[in-house]
Amino acid sequence: MNRQVYLYETESGKCPVRDFIISLQVKEQQKIAWGLKLLEEGFPLKEPHFKKIADSEKLWELRIVFSGNVFRILFFDWKGNSVVLISGFHKKTQKTPLSEIKLAKKYVKDFLERNNEDA
Repeated sequence: MNRQVYLYETESGKCPVRDFIISLQVKEQQKIAWGLKLLEEGFPLKEPHFKKIADSEKLWELRIVFSGNVFRILFFDWKGNSVVLISGFHKKTQKTPLSEIKLAKKYVKDFLERNNEDA
C-alpha cells in the first residue's frame, strides 16, 4: 500500500524539507531518498526507521544514519494514506531539539489552516 507524499511549503513558497535535502552532500541525499522511498512504499511506521515524536499528536520522524551523521525528516499523516514532509535537520544531540519540534508544529498548524482543516 503506497502512501502519497507531499512537501510542505510556507505561504511565501519556501519548502523547508527540500531546502534541507538540497543542502546535503549527494551521498547523504541518496540515503534520505532511500528513507523516503520506505515511507512512500508503505513501510510500517516503526523503529528503527520511524518514530512518533513525544508530546505530539501528529508528528513523526524519519530517522536516517549515514557515515556517523544522524538526519531527521519530520512529517505527519494527512488524509488517510498521505503524509506531509515538514522539515529536516542534522541531529547533533541525543534528543530531538525542542526548537525543531516547535517549528514543525507551527508548520503543521499553518498547513492545516491553509487547507481548511483543524490543527
